[in-house]
Amino acid sequence: MLKDNLKTLRESKKLTKKAVAENVGITERAYIAYEYGERDVSTATLSKLADFYHVTTDYLLGRETTAPEPLDDLSIQFNMTALEKKILDNYLALPKNMRTDMMEFLHKSVKEVMEKSNND
Repeated sequence: MLKDNLKTLRESKKLTKKAVAENVGITERAYIAYEYGERDVSTATLSKLADFYHVTTDYLLGRETTAPEPLDDLSIQFNMTALEKKILDNYLALPKNMRTDMMEFLHKSVKEVMEKSNND
């Protein structure tokens, strides 16, 4: 199950095996061996992979039967930091009218900053 989950997550982010290995701090050969189920993953590496993919170690090991939530999928797809994911999660938790007000505020703020930088 680990090998299937690693491959699925990597492909969903459109990453190469080498890119994942570099980000996690392991050799490409080691990652390939994990993804093909040829080698057991150490606890430390399993934790690094879970952190990198923004999933739990249980999910990687196939102990959770549910896939990540849609927001988790987005955070994986766009390689969001924990802070970016939390901001998006909090934004989506707002009532729709507050989200609209927030977007108007952000647009106005960006426009003002852009105009100021163009005048400088």
